[in-house]
Amino acid sequence: MSLASIPSNGKVAVIGAGVSGLSLAYFLSKLRPDVNIEIFEKESRVGGWIKSENLQIGSGSQTQKLIFEKGPRTLRGVSPGTLLIVDILKQLNKAAEIEVITKTSPANKKYILSESRGILQVPDSIGSFFKFLFNSGLFNSQLVFGILKEPFRKKGPAGDESIDSFFLRRFGTGVLTNNVVSAVMHGIVAGDTAHLSINTMFPKLKQLEQEHGSIIRGMVARAWASRKKAQEVLADENVPKALQLYEKYISPEAHLDKMSISLKKYPMIRLNDGLEGFPASVYEYLAQQKKVNFNFNSDIVALDPEKGSITFKNSSTAVFDHINTSTSANVLTKILPKTSAYDEVKRSLASIPYVSVFLVNIYTPSGKLIPKNNHGFGFLVPKLSGNIDSNPDLLLGVIFDSDVEKNSVQMSTFATSPHINEGYSKITLMMGGHYYNDFSIPSNSRNLKIVKGLLSKYLDIDIDNYNFILRDEATLDDKKIGLLTENDILISYNLHEKCIPQYTVGYNEAKETTLGVLEKLNSKLSFGGTLFGAGIGVPDAVSNGLEIALKLK
Repeated sequence: MSLASIPSNGKVAVIGAGVSGLSLAYFLSKLRPDVNIEIFEKESRVGGWIKSENLQIGSGSQTQKLIFEKGPRTLRGVSPGTLLIVDILKQLNKAAEIEVITKTSPANKKYILSESRGILQVPDSIGSFFKFLFNSGLFNSQLVFGILKEPFRKKGPAGDESIDSFFLRRFGTGVLTNNVVSAVMHGIVAGDTAHLSINTMFPKLKQLEQEHGSIIRGMVARAWASRKKAQEVLADENVPKALQLYEKYISPEAHLDKMSISLKKYPMIRLNDGLEGFPASVYEYLAQQKKVNFNFNSDIVALDPEKGSITFKNSSTAVFDHINTSTSANVLTKILPKTSAYDEVKRSLASIPYVSVFLVNIYTPSGKLIPKNNHGFGFLVPKLSGNIDSNPDLLLGVIFDSDVEKNSVQMSTFATSPHINEGYSKITLMMGGHYYNDFSIPSNSRNLKIVKGLLSKYLDIDIDNYNFILRDEATLDDKKIGLLTENDILISYNLHEKCIPQYTVGYNEAKETTLGVLEKLNSKLSFGGTLFGAGIGVPDAVSNGLEIALKLK
């Protein structure tokens, strides 16, 4: 979608002060310091779904800080967005906050729940590969023959289909999606592979089939071609064009090519005081800029993409040269003009469902929450048969937060050993997601009973030996907690309603339709966040902000 450059001393509205909106405002303020930027946020804080709940345990000289991540908590792998985040933090003198996990760290071990409901390590060696193969249900005659037959199966249609449908068609069995791929999708979008789009979630697999007639033949061809080209690739060609422009116009000393090589050693990045430190730092910078203004507790009731106008609940209206929005599809549908020109857009937006997640942070001063033989990042839960009986607790996954924290090293010091050695345990449970779309969301009291059962079932916690302290964070302002003993387990919970869009079959068409109609109308609107961005993670939101800022430049 093409965007018009902002005129001299023009006005830009950014709806949403999450990481996407803040990133766009940051880049645009650097590229075009003459532009007036108004940021409208419905809440009284920045960060969106990124929230690091800061609690205090104990009192007086024994007070300790406890951070519960209520949303995203780590950045995975090297990506354009990750490079931008690291460089921005360096520019804002926050480099000391950046911590990394090495490839050999125990925290880099990942697990899934096996068919027998045991915690099974995702392979990182030959030994763990065979153990995974036999215990995950993948050592299955149907799948073995399916893999052997895959190179000879007829190519399917180019149109969209579900992940389940695609893998079943290519391999003749659903065991791969039921036992493994569904767990990955639970961790990424809390979604169901029976409905998620293969074209959106795994576009490269679909492309391999369309170009080579087979996934396996396509992978072999790609591997051979990559090997031949390996020596011909220049260093700067590894840096995307947008990042080259970022270095040229915003951060000439970034050396992103060297940073990319350095970060390849670290599969995971986190911030010492929580991931909310990133949007908070960007906000702190933007709040000091004369041409950037924040409007919290904003209640927008109408948006006209053609006029570039925004109407508020108090009936006041403001006009801008460009509007960027990170609002959800259902909210956007309500505030777009009520004219027939937007009917097709509204139908497309209405086709995008959202899911809710019940998120539970659990802490105890003792180190007994995580099984001794399963230290790592955590485990994800596959749907297996797909029947509710295979996952009656509606569990999506469990993150071992304390393992990640204890095995982190400060990036700026190039430390080789972890710096956190306390004996505490901290984990996060994620429940619901697409399951809540099929069943009513249980009450908090019901979910908390389920949580206690999960601690007993999967983590071997004798719940009768512990005193549970419950916190419904949505209803509490006091962040102070008394002294906790070894027998105390603190549970902090939140229900995140309609927090993750589902990229179901037909999503790409809905996106193309929406952008196409807006282009024909000469719209002054662009999208941030997870609705129509180039990806679904925090780094994707940041790189998307850069792309839009460069177009508006």
